[in-house]
Amino acid sequence: MEFDVLVVGASVAGCRTAELIASRGYRVAIVEEHEKIGFPSKCTGLVSWRLKELLPELPEDIIVNVVEKAKFFSPFGISFVLESKKPVYVINRKKLDWYLFSCALEKGCKPFLSRRFIQFEKEKGIAVTTRGNIKTKLLIGADGANSTVAKVTSIKQPSKILFGLQSTIKGNFEEDCVELWFGQKIAPNFFAWVVPESYATARVGLATNKNPMYFFKRFLKNRVGKFVKPDTAGMLRFGLMKETVGERVMLVGDAACQLKPFSGGGIIYALIASEVCAKACWKALEIEKYDKSSLKKIYENVWKEKLGRAIKTGMMYRKILSNLPDWQLDLLFATIKTFGRKFLEGFDMDFL
Repeated sequence: MEFDVLVVGASVAGCRTAELIASRGYRVAIVEEHEKIGFPSKCTGLVSWRLKELLPELPEDIIVNVVEKAKFFSPFGISFVLESKKPVYVINRKKLDWYLFSCALEKGCKPFLSRRFIQFEKEKGIAVTTRGNIKTKLLIGADGANSTVAKVTSIKQPSKILFGLQSTIKGNFEEDCVELWFGQKIAPNFFAWVVPESYATARVGLATNKNPMYFFKRFLKNRVGKFVKPDTAGMLRFGLMKETVGERVMLVGDAACQLKPFSGGGIIYALIASEVCAKACWKALEIEKYDKSSLKKIYENVWKEKLGRAIKTGMMYRKILSNLPDWQLDLLFATIKTFGRKFLEGFDMDFL
């Protein structure tokens, strides 16, 4: 089998990239190690208004709830509320993945499910998988934070890693308000969250770089009074990667660390980067140049121009918060509550 582009990973970045490349008539294959699209889920599913801008034909049933504000809690209970000037959506991530996968199929992409990518022989353009070899001119790694494509092509990913756990819990919640809880005894080096699907159901979770289950159980007990087995788990890898391309290879989405370091959200960045990646593939295939230098120019430099500054800024804020002891976090929250709420409400949640 021979294709123009092989995409590894059938999540948001992979499916959207594949769809856009195929829309120009190129032969595109998608390799996905899981049998079902959207499983297992690794996402909280909280996204900005840009989702509809980037996906104007998005089915309405993918949106579960719309939230209008966020309440921030300090380690010792100081809190303040920020109101959003534009809608923030709580989405069904499995349905989003399936929708994007369906769009890719409609454009002619060839799916290979239950098939794991193993190796890439770049000189011959041969991708080795668990169920046979696939010949391709370009290989797109959209296979997540622990990318096999990155490993086998010697593209170094950052070492900063967090592990997230989340449960869907029934209770009484403020339907239009997200909760964010900070503190070294709550979620070291990140935060915990409550994202409402409705007044009766919410997604409750946290991410941390150490003992995630211990802190997860503790937060659930303190916030909702019970432990519920996680239904979502995943790894977050942060940092502006030095390189996201190689000979015949490009990384996109979580594999390229194209996510917001401050919040961990990756959907909007993945959709933005997917468009850049697809255009780079069009160009490379048109001029028949697949070397690292060319791909860096038409892909990496372009996506970094769009997202690089935001990732650097997010990393700076993340470092500041991670290094603050709880008493200083309390002081910061008290200052924001008194003087800084209106200032923070002017920030763009996607480019904080």
